Amino acid sequence: MNPQKENQEKFFAFLSKRVGSEVVLHDSMEILNLRKGAVYKRMNGDTALTTAELTMLAKHFKVSLDASLGDEDFISFIHPFSSNRSSIDFLDTFNMFLIPLGTPGESRLTYLANELPVFYYFSHEYIFNFLLSIWNHLHWQDSRLVINKNVVIDERIQKIRKEITNYYNAHPVTEIWNSNMFANMYQQVIFSITIRAFEDVAFIENLVRDIGKLINHLRDLALSGEKASLGSRPNTELKIYLNEFGNYLNLVLYESPKFKATFIGFDIPQYLVSHNEKLFAYTTEWINKIRKRSVLISSEGYQYRELFFLKMENDYKHFKERVDKLLNVYYV
Repeated sequence: MNPQKENQEKFFAFLSKRVGSEVVLHDSMEILNLRKGAVYKRMNGDTALTTAELTMLAKHFKVSLDASLGDEDFISFIHPFSSNRSSIDFLDTFNMFLIPLGTPGESRLTYLANELPVFYYFSHEYIFNFLLSIWNHLHWQDSRLVINKNVVIDERIQKIRKEITNYYNAHPVTEIWNSNMFANMYQQVIFSITIRAFEDVAFIENLVRDIGKLINHLRDLALSGEKASLGSRPNTELKIYLNEFGNYLNLVLYESPKFKATFIGFDIPQYLVSHNEKLFAYTTEWINKIRKRSVLISSEGYQYRELFFLKMENDYKHFKERVDKLLNVYYV
């Protein structure tokens, strides 16, 4: 077979699997400014794509040429945030990867958590505001860290927050937790107090209460083993496992009939994404081994669940006590 024709058919098949052949056809007509027949010839490999056309299509459909044309043994990653300058851009791209979760179908999410899965933060106002301030300071702002209730959250961010929460709730999810999931957030709060980053003590108090509410929410989820979906959709399954051997990276697998994706470091702006199916299969096998060596604590596993949340609540109690002591030192 003609290599040019073979590669071109492979490229358009990759796009069609991602977004559907009709979308590929009509978007390509618009992007390349061509009639339907001319696009069909390119999709079938009868007319060669120019380098400019190939690049334009890859950019429009947000796909890697390595992933769509490369050998299966060549693993490529997408780094989506190199040109972003704000948390809004970060969340917007973050949101783009979650859109397929909101589409009814046979899709599934698996989350191996170093820290608490990031989806839980978006529906808790003070936790979200705090982390948004941290993200802004670490990645996009040169000024001193300032945390207050007036952090800029425009309508676009509010919309993204809601959409991300909805996408997460729409499909079955498997999560592997550990009892130190809150440790990094606790340390961030403690350090922010010692550098007097909080402008208002009331914000700190509300933040601490919000964390307590989140822990109670996690307990309810673990007890029920399901998430509340929107509208008339039935609740979706949530399987939660406990593994204390340790994981030093947040790793997410997304699987659907259209594509598979591996996310590495899912809750930080520098996370990487790969659509390589061999990497996905290898990572899935690895996570399944971890899952088999873990304890199911959602809906069943009463004893382990109670011990887990007993430690979680003790850690939270010690965190609150330390915050109170530091407030007396730095905010009197």
